[in-house]
Amino acid sequence: MKGSMVRIRRLVPALVLLLGACQSPRAELSGLAAQSPLDYAVMVTGGAFLTGGEGAGDTFDAAGRDGEVVPLDEVLDVLRSGVVFRRASIDTDLAHRRAVLQQLRSPTAEPVLLDYLQQARDDGYDFLLVVEQLQNGGIERQGVNGRWPVTLATWLLLGVGMFIPDHTFESRATLRVTVRDLQTGRVVHDPGLFSGPIDLSLVERSDFLGIVLSIVVPPFWVGDDDQRVRSAVGETTLRRLLVQLARDLKSEPVRQRLRSQTSAAFALVGARRLRVDAAESLSSLRLRPAGGALPPQLAQQFEQELLSSLRMEGSRFLYEAELPAALTAGSVQVLAATITGGVASATLELGGRQ
Repeated sequence: MKGSMVRIRRLVPALVLLLGACQSPRAELSGLAAQSPLDYAVMVTGGAFLTGGEGAGDTFDAAGRDGEVVPLDEVLDVLRSGVVFRRASIDTDLAHRRAVLQQLRSPTAEPVLLDYLQQARDDGYDFLLVVEQLQNGGIERQGVNGRWPVTLATWLLLGVGMFIPDHTFESRATLRVTVRDLQTGRVVHDPGLFSGPIDLSLVERSDFLGIVLSIVVPPFWVGDDDQRVRSAVGETTLRRLLVQLARDLKSEPVRQRLRSQTSAAFALVGARRLRVDAAESLSSLRLRPAGGALPPQLAQQFEQELLSSLRMEGSRFLYEAELPAALTAGSVQVLAATITGGVASATLELGGRQ
């Protein structure tokens, strides 16, 4: 009996680590990465700063982490793993990110915020992705789930019922992330992100004594260890929130919403033909290739050719022209201004995945 307990003690941590490795955000986003990215470059700022208290029954404890439960580089890693945008970067200055959040919540746009938005535009970004906050919440224990017969059968026949997720929990924590335009900081997309029900096995929700007890008692009858439940639910909740963020942003409804929220939408027809669909007449259009600016004469010639191609389709203003041959493969930002002062931009990829 003593030898069996020693083997269990050594086996459980390895199995838990193996299960965790199989459920990383990067692995879950492999299918999403195969889809075409959104034609935008985004600057990621703000932070998952914990709000709503840190009680014993809450999901998260941010002690010692400046209140930021999820480092911003983990958000960036998920966006890149899911190939959500053409380009994404983060603001690495913690103090500045906190200040930006305060400025965005102000009823009027402060000059320092407008300067920051202008700088992001100058740096070639199309949108601001703001991690607004992580709202803490309690863990709801929903008890034994419908897998208990599988747990019982596995326990009776194989003695490993402890690995079947037989209890369900749900965190009330939510993550708020917004997409904002770079003219005024206006919100153009604001999804509500939550994790949903989480099923845990005995090895995830109980301690060593609970695992030993499961040798003689069905695992679903063994009680929980509060700290292990909090840790397991917290890790799963964070992973799901980040994965949900990537999936939401890359969904077709959001793709269409971002296009409709701007003054003009851009698309490549074929390999090198630019099409612009605008709500009103364009006054100018500029190309900003990643490899360096076009010669002024060539840029002006393309602008004139595209603006002269205007045709109406209902109430929409459509433009189309072949991109200059001097543009080589790589990303190019397209910026357009309308006659009423509206500004829109997108980042397209030449010679790459569309």
